[in-house]
Amino acid sequence: MTPSARLRDQSGTTLVELMVGLMMGMVILSALTMVVVVTMHGSARVSARVEATQNGRIVLARITEELHSACIYPKLAPIRKESTGTELRFVHAASGQGQAVAPTPVETRIKLSGGTLTRSDYAYASGSAPSWSFATTAGATQQLMTQVAAISPSTAIFRYYAYKNGGLEELPASPLSEAEAARTIQVGIGIDVSPSPAQVADQGADAVIQDAAALRLTPPSFNENATASPCQ
Repeated sequence: MTPSARLRDQSGTTLVELMVGLMMGMVILSALTMVVVVTMHGSARVSARVEATQNGRIVLARITEELHSACIYPKLAPIRKESTGTELRFVHAASGQGQAVAPTPVETRIKLSGGTLTRSDYAYASGSAPSWSFATTAGATQQLMTQVAAISPSTAIFRYYAYKNGGLEELPASPLSEAEAARTIQVGIGIDVSPSPAQVADQGADAVIQDAAALRLTPPSFNENATASPCQ
């Protein structure tokens, strides 16, 4: 073909070829968009779960630390009667008196209600160990965290254990009687923490956190017939 003929040639991309090219471009763009969206969603879910785990562990560490130091008198059970699977009641030393010979007791109640975990402190009123009496109204109530639930399928976040026949026996917390509270030598805690809905609305971002606190100063005896009371 001569140069002049090539200049007069009007052949080029047809409409069908153009449409096919546009459709292929849209498919590729859609695939890239989906990859970006999935990556961003996965990153947000991981970040939310990490934050929920950190917040939950901080709260559980605080509760277990107080339980570990709740033996303020020898052989005196710190767990109080009427504790349930969603409300833990225990006695411990008042703030700053952990090393005192005769510390002033405080009754703390940690309760789960409506997805919110709160802590209420009841000041010492009168009496001597173990017949203490405390104020009928809380001196202060603090919100520990929100978006909290029991680990499915359970409805309890607190579990209570006593020593029996050389092992631990779970006590029915419905609620604890005075005799059951006096035998409690270990408290288990398990929570399911969800991230804030503002961060991510995804069930896969929940964090399951568990811990336990032993209310013993010495290990229980290996003798199956021996008693193992709290704070011994």
